[in-house]
Amino acid sequence: MPVNEHRKRLAASARRQQILDAATALFIARGFEAVSMADLAQAIQVSRPAVYSYFPTTEAVLQTLLDERLQQLWTHLERLLPHNLDPHDRSSRGVYAALFGFLLGERESLLLLHSGGGPSFQARRTAFLTQLGERLEAQYPHIRRRPFQMVLITQLLDSLAHHAVQNDVQDVAALARTLDAFVRGGIEALSSEWERETEFSLTS
Repeated sequence: MPVNEHRKRLAASARRQQILDAATALFIARGFEAVSMADLAQAIQVSRPAVYSYFPTTEAVLQTLLDERLQQLWTHLERLLPHNLDPHDRSSRGVYAALFGFLLGERESLLLLHSGGGPSFQARRTAFLTQLGERLEAQYPHIRRRPFQMVLITQLLDSLAHHAVQNDVQDVAALARTLDAFVRGGIEALSSEWERETEFSLTS
């Protein structure tokens, strides 16, 4: 297929972004492991050497994408948390529905994070969810009481948002309310159990 003359004249920054955009679409559609540098070159109608002049491997493309996407995601999330979540509301009502809605709004980044199963993907997903959990714990100290509680919450948010996006769930509002009630109910139950255990240890 002949190379488009207009694309040959793209500035370096525009060409780099073109490669990243094509990679995002291909990684999500096919899965990261099924995409080669030749596929990227074909997608934007350039030679393989042209792609290699920007990125040495598909792994390098992926790392760049994840770095940029996660940085943007955190910028957006930082705007959400301080304004929409009340740190004095111990019930955390609406917090998890808001976070779920936020993840759904980051559809492309979410799908990209789930577009492969290798160690790199696992590490980046774990790091993101750990950071999210730490931020929630900082605002809601009472949810630190039980080991693995935040791991359960963040994993549930991530997996359910990915399920909703991948399967095009229509009534996401109902799903968000159910998730919020489910998580808050679990936190309240664990908190009550913790208080009973603490009271028992003090009186025994």
